[in-house]
Amino acid sequence: MNQVSLVGRLVQSPELKTLQDGNSVTKFNVAIDRYLATAQKEEKKNEGRATADFPRIIVWGKQAENCCKYLMKGAMVSITGRVSTSVYENSDGENVYMTEIVGERVQFLEPSNSEHRKQIPVDFDV
Repeated sequence: MNQVSLVGRLVQSPELKTLQDGNSVTKFNVAIDRYLATAQKEEKKNEGRATADFPRIIVWGKQAENCCKYLMKGAMVSITGRVSTSVYENSDGENVYMTEIVGERVQFLEPSNSEHRKQIPVDFDV
């Protein structure tokens, strides 16, 4: 079964793209802390090594529009989806492999300070 559940904070604010066929899409990265003991975390930080993972998330349709409208950098989200891998050939003729999480359900876990945001439900399920 290909199912993923993630909780983390947006690394950047999502931007909406509308494709030629009219579909909406957004891509963003989410910072997800690794479970480490305090000493291990401090050691990795001192060595300049990552203590979090930053998977790429892709969201389609109305959910993509809502993500762009109501989420900003730093927002805490829960994402349920699936892993998608693809390969393409770059300009040097080398294969480049990509792994993304296709977000099928995005939940906003924190209320925004925006008055407009307070008027909408927290969960957008398409």
